[in-house]
Amino acid sequence: MPLEVSDIDLQRTLFRFLTKSARKGELADPAAAEQRFPAAAGAVDLSAIADGMQTRLSAMYPDAPDLRGLLGGASDDELRAMQAFDWVTIGIYTFGLPPTKTRSGTRESSAHRALKEWAASNGAALGAPADSVGVTERWFPSGDESDAAFLGKTESLIVEVRPQGTEPHELQQAVFTLVKMRAVRRAESSLDGRDDDVRVTLVVEEEPGAATRELAEELGVAVYVR
Repeated sequence: MPLEVSDIDLQRTLFRFLTKSARKGELADPAAAEQRFPAAAGAVDLSAIADGMQTRLSAMYPDAPDLRGLLGGASDDELRAMQAFDWVTIGIYTFGLPPTKTRSGTRESSAHRALKEWAASNGAALGAPADSVGVTERWFPSGDESDAAFLGKTESLIVEVRPQGTEPHELQQAVFTLVKMRAVRRAESSLDGRDDDVRVTLVVEEEPGAATRELAEELGVAVYVR
């Protein structure tokens, strides 16, 4: 059965996806957008979510570009206008979203952002399901967001990334975060009557210490050193 998710959470999720596309001057891929939602298959109407999002947005910022165009139909001029717009401020005041941060409470570094985008674009290297689409910041019903995720019909791969210089305790926190999201993803699939194979991987840029390796191995978390 599909999960009950509030309208505002659906709008926040789509807003993040579309504004990231807007900042890059790209049209969003509706199939990839749908992958960000829990129990998405047959249960998510992206157009309806986008309509609700735009209604909320226009009420507070009537001069803002229409983000619905990113799901198809935006002109080159509209894309350029969207790319230049201050979506961070709108996200804060319209949808209650904080500025992009890591779980430690500090602003996301360019190294972290680059590594998670690399992970989402390199599913083959990470052993992702062949029928999956890589996305960043996939939302889970527990309130967590993975750095990257690949959700296939019967298999999933969830990824957290930690760039060079990450402290050992932060690596171990990431391992436990992956364990949590694996359990949530399995619960999601069970609601649809499935028993998906859910794998989790921590992507790092330098060899972690022995304690982190042992913890990851004991908890069934793969470690990929880029």
